[in-house]
Amino acid sequence: DKTENEQGLSIAPQLVIGTPGRLKDLLAEDYKLNLRGVKTLVLDEADMLMEMGYFEDIDALRALLRDDLQVMVFSATLEQGLKERLRKYASSDFVYEGEDNKASGNVTHHLVDIKHVGKNEALIRFLKIRRPYLALVFASKKEDVASAYQAVKEAGYSCVAFSGDLQTRERRKTIRLIKENRYQVVVCSDLLSRGIDIEDVTDVISLDLPNDLAYYYHRAGRTARFGKTGDSWVFYDDDSTKLPLALIAQGVKFDFLILRKEGLEKDPVGLLPKTKLKKKRAFEDPEEAKEIKIAKARTRSDRVKPGYKKKQRWAVEKVKNKYRRKAIRKKIRATLHGKGE
Repeated sequence: DKTENEQGLSIAPQLVIGTPGRLKDLLAEDYKLNLRGVKTLVLDEADMLMEMGYFEDIDALRALLRDDLQVMVFSATLEQGLKERLRKYASSDFVYEGEDNKASGNVTHHLVDIKHVGKNEALIRFLKIRRPYLALVFASKKEDVASAYQAVKEAGYSCVAFSGDLQTRERRKTIRLIKENRYQVVVCSDLLSRGIDIEDVTDVISLDLPNDLAYYYHRAGRTARFGKTGDSWVFYDDDSTKLPLALIAQGVKFDFLILRKEGLEKDPVGLLPKTKLKKKRAFEDPEEAKEIKIAKARTRSDRVKPGYKKKQRWAVEKVKNKYRRKAIRKKIRATLHGKGE
């Protein structure tokens, strides 16, 4: 409450804590506190402050403070964009120390091959199969959050979207309703993956993986809270294996599944062998691989129609036959050329 905050400043405080926007209102605009004695500024959760667009407010506050101010920055991740922002606040003696990323031992990690199915369709199919008590669905882009939310809502689930676009009051209300178990599905950006404890999350679903893989651990850490167990599901297809492989290299132990219409089934091949096989095929003939990819794309549509797989197989086989004939002709020419000599 703004009035209550103003009353709290009637006696000079030793410590002022608040969001950048509220502090700017109280200090930079209403001049409710003499700032000349401020010696230290602490930026906590700096990566989240940047994602939520708070740095303009921080700039306004910083301009009112002494030049020899001590600035302390705390952040779980430190991307290049954030580093550049922090250069104007933190001096050369700024030190960043971090522990190795690790996931809770109570979380089971799954890689789910969604094959040719679009992410939203795969999500609805998965929800029908899994029937989670409370699922957090993560997407890296705001537009993907909005799209997935719309798909889940149209499928009849009690759901809500949670992203950086929400105002502070809306955000608080949404979190309260989530904690009261008003929703079965929460579609969110990585804003919700940090520092918010929701007790009853049974499943975390990543429609994609963030480029900064530290956020994956934050996502997965939203389940299996308070000594409970939970599941983290990562959707992928043949075109998005790079980041899952990076997580495996970091030591995350996944089991491998394939999403079918009738349910989830174990993938006997797994991601690594498929990746090796894919690379091998690519080296055999890059042009053939390229044409196969184009042929597959031409058979795709927004909705999966009956006979889709058969049409795709025919299209791929047509390309393969073309390159077989090409190889045979090349071999015949080489043979005839040898006889001519």
